[in-house]
Amino acid sequence: MYKELDERFEVIRSRFIKKGYSCNMIERAYDLAKFLHRDQKRKDGKPYMSHPLEVAIILSNLDFDADVICGALLHDVVEDCGYTLEQITENFNENVAEMVDCVSAIDKEQYVFNDRDIYEDENFEKASIEEQSFKKLIALGKKNPLGFCIKFADRVHNLRTIEAFAYSKQLEKVKETEKWIIPIAKALNSEYFYRALKNECFKIVHKDEKQEYLWQYNAYHNSNEKIIKKIETKLHEVFLNSCVSSISIKHVREYKVFEDLNKIYKNINIAKVSQGQMLQVANFNMYLLYENGKFEDVWGEIFHVIDTKLDGYLKIIDAKVGSFTKKPYLQVEDRYKNKYNLYVMTRGEYVILRNGTLDGQTSYMLDEEDVGNLGGDFMRIKTPSGEVKFVPNNYTVLDFAFKLHRDLGFGFKYAIINGSKTKAPPYTKLYDGDQVEIVVDRNLSGEVKNMAELKWFAYVNSDLAKKSLIHEFEKRLKS
Repeated sequence: MYKELDERFEVIRSRFIKKGYSCNMIERAYDLAKFLHRDQKRKDGKPYMSHPLEVAIILSNLDFDADVICGALLHDVVEDCGYTLEQITENFNENVAEMVDCVSAIDKEQYVFNDRDIYEDENFEKASIEEQSFKKLIALGKKNPLGFCIKFADRVHNLRTIEAFAYSKQLEKVKETEKWIIPIAKALNSEYFYRALKNECFKIVHKDEKQEYLWQYNAYHNSNEKIIKKIETKLHEVFLNSCVSSISIKHVREYKVFEDLNKIYKNINIAKVSQGQMLQVANFNMYLLYENGKFEDVWGEIFHVIDTKLDGYLKIIDAKVGSFTKKPYLQVEDRYKNKYNLYVMTRGEYVILRNGTLDGQTSYMLDEEDVGNLGGDFMRIKTPSGEVKFVPNNYTVLDFAFKLHRDLGFGFKYAIINGSKTKAPPYTKLYDGDQVEIVVDRNLSGEVKNMAELKWFAYVNSDLAKKSLIHEFEKRLKS
């Protein structure tokens, strides 16, 4: 039964050996997880161990280190097998234990009903536990952001193997992923996980109508396989001994191709997408990575090579800035009208773009009170000091005041946006990149006055502001 699992584990082991790394700790983690999960099965009948193993393989393919791989292999042993965090710390290390704790759901014994949270209800314990588990993930992930990547890979694999569940349950997981996990991946700039999660959700949502589209997508890419290899070979030839040290061409994911088509052909029927229509958008991402040199000089050399040595192979048709990456790229076209997004960056920049900012540099901006409401899109709003906060697209200045501090919310008088001399009222909508200063009313002793009015309920959209206002007016009613 475990022969196939051992063969799959060899994918991880061989990668570590090839790089000259020790395999001792990951082998111990694999053997322990295999033992602890030995009697457990997945919904589809496969050994449960196949799941943490595939999660570890996803992360291994992205070059994460031994601690992360061990955390992935052991990520369910606390929640499902009764193994303790103390045992993980003793037998591995504290870093691995922190990552496992980050992704372990709260159980019934740990659940503490919070009567100040209007979205918790003892009569709906399961839903409340799930809500608390995601807030725990964010709180602990801010301390050890690598725990997030285990959660991302865990959800990617679960979505890929969700067929055994009722379709209603599949849609629940999609909504949960879109509410909590995709916004975290986006906030951490993890393009791989953001796009992988979006793609799996897309396939589930379009379950009954995706087959024809996926057939057309696969047929298009299969028919262009030889062309792509030929272009890749030519690129290696012309950039030999140049500043470019690595070249790769990857498929644009199915959901993104459809999204881009939908911008051209409004409300396009997914079941009727043709290969001819696919030619209108980029289906391939081309990455040219360099080790040394200035960005401007590298771009100049690439422009020159495309102009002089790739004539007849590729031509530049546009220059854009990525909506997710925020990086400039060229859109190029081959002689068969296939389109490519051409990115130029250092290897280090590529790894950060692919895996995300998991070194704690941006994770402090995540707020467990708001992530559940971010959805797939959100804005970056600055405080007067320049600190950036992630907020949902529908935020008002009053929402932002409550996010910064409860007293700023209740004491709100007006806001100053981007240094304007105009006083912004509480219902003013915010836009991406705004810098906001909240002005409050104070009494003679300098304490912030409580200015809350019942009509403020019409001005706020965030759960945090609504909760604060509800508790305030409940208190007033009781008194």
